[in-house]
Amino acid sequence: MLYQLYEAQRSLMEPFADFAQAASKLYGQGAALGQTPMAQRMAAGYDLLYRLGKDYEKPEFGIKTVKVDGHEVVIHESVEIEKPFCQLRRFKRFTDEPDTLQTLKSQPVVLIVAPLSGHYATLLRDTVRTMLQGHKVYITDWINARLVPLSEGEFHLDDYINYVEDFIRYLQDEY
Repeated sequence: MLYQLYEAQRSLMEPFADFAQAASKLYGQGAALGQTPMAQRMAAGYDLLYRLGKDYEKPEFGIKTVKVDGHEVVIHESVEIEKPFCQLRRFKRFTDEPDTLQTLKSQPVVLIVAPLSGHYATLLRDTVRTMLQGHKVYITDWINARLVPLSEGEFHLDDYINYVEDFIRYLQDEY
């Protein structure tokens, strides 16, 4: 029920956010009303309202290569396990350098459990990039609750814990 209320609020705020964006540009520097007193404050206020009501798209991880032992290693991102509320993403490293390949094979596995806080896992892209230098990296990528069909049911703390346990068991079986 909470997600439906949030989505209804977001939908109702969308026209106001669009108006706020237009008004912010109208009062911005170089615009017609940009030279009036208090124009900067008006533009900033409208810009804040726009950012509060804006729907943010999920960015890409965008990690193409990392350096391991001084050699560029190519990264391939894939979904290893897909569940209704989460995807387990893998960042597989590839190289043709035999010594680096041996190093990659001997490195430990790490599971990064992204926070379930309404933010995207891509906010941890720098953490993933750093961990890829010395680990086989997997990350939980939680799906925005409004994109999950109601037929999948509710998602509670027990479900969250079960997902993480399933991912750990999967990695134990793989390695």
